[in-house]
Amino acid sequence: MGLASPGEEHWTDDPGVGMIQSAMIKYPARVWRLALFGAVALAARADDLPPLNSPPGTEQFGGKFIWADLFTADPAAASRFYTSLFGWEATSLSRTGSSGNAHSYIVLSNEGRPVAGIALRPAKMEDAVHGRWVGYVSVKDVPQALAAATSGGGRILFPARSLPQQGIKGIFIDPDGAELGVMNSSSGDPAEYTPESGDWTWSELFARDPAKAGQYYKSVAGYDVIPDTRTDRADTLILVSGGYSRAGVLPVPNRPKARPAWLLFVRVASVKDTIARVVALGGRVLLAPSSEPTEYWKAIIADPAGAVLGIVQLETPAPAKEHP
Repeated sequence: MGLASPGEEHWTDDPGVGMIQSAMIKYPARVWRLALFGAVALAARADDLPPLNSPPGTEQFGGKFIWADLFTADPAAASRFYTSLFGWEATSLSRTGSSGNAHSYIVLSNEGRPVAGIALRPAKMEDAVHGRWVGYVSVKDVPQALAAATSGGGRILFPARSLPQQGIKGIFIDPDGAELGVMNSSSGDPAEYTPESGDWTWSELFARDPAKAGQYYKSVAGYDVIPDTRTDRADTLILVSGGYSRAGVLPVPNRPKARPAWLLFVRVASVKDTIARVVALGGRVLLAPSSEPTEYWKAIIADPAGAVLGIVQLETPAPAKEHP
C-alpha cells in the first residue's frame, strides 16, 4: 500500500459511514486474544507459511501496509468470496495440534504474490457472525513498536511472535480502540510499485481526534503527519513515510454506534463491476461510489460475514507488472 489517493473529506459526513462504523464492532481485548492465538496456532509449524517476497529481498519500507489477516467464523466461505471477487488464489494450510484439534490458515495471493491470510475466529465468540480485517504495517522492530503503542495508551492484543518464513508480527489496540498489526518481514517488504488490481492500495483511520491519533501513529510507526491539502478541513490528515502517502486519518462521524477503526482498500479495475459481484456473491455495498467525475472511485463493502473492506478504482490504468 504505497501509492494511492487519499480519502475524500465528504465521506466522513455521509450516512453510509455510520453503517460502516456500526459494522466494525469493537470486541473486548480478552475475546480478541482467544481468537488471535487460536488463529495462529498453525504458526507452531511456521515454516509452512509463505514469505512475503520470493526470492527474498532486504529492502524494508517502514510505515507501508504489507499484509492483512481476516478473522472470520467461516474461513472456507470467506475464501470463496474473495477469490471470486478479486481473482485472488487461495492456499489452505492445516495441521493437527497436540490436543488433537485441527488448525487451519488460508493464504490469499494476487498473481502468485501472498497478500493476506484468513484465520478462524471461533463461532462461540461474541457476535461471531461478523468478521474483521486487520492490516499490518512494516516496522523495523516489532517489540519496540508495540512498546510505543502501549506507552502511548494502547493495549497489546497479540504480542510479538516470530514466524520464520514471514517474520515477526504483533497486534495492538490504539487508545481509541482501533486494531492494527505491526510486522517485520523476514524476506523484505513488497517493492514500492504502483498497486495493481487486487493489491492493497490505501488505508483510512477513523479517529475521535485525528491530530492526536496522527501523533500516536508517528510514535509507533515513524510516520510524518501532514494535512490533506486538497480539503479545507483541518481535521483530515495524511500519514507519510519514505515519501509515500500511506493512510488517511479522518474524524469518526458524529453518529450513533460510530467507532474508531481502520479501513483497508483494495485496488480494482472497475468499482461498478466489483460491487455488482459483491451483491451476486452475497455481500453488501455499504457505501456506493460517487457518480461525479473524479480521478478515482471508491466504495465500501461487507462480505457475507460482515467484514468491511474498501475498494478503489484509479483513473490511471495499472502498469505492467515489474515484479516476479
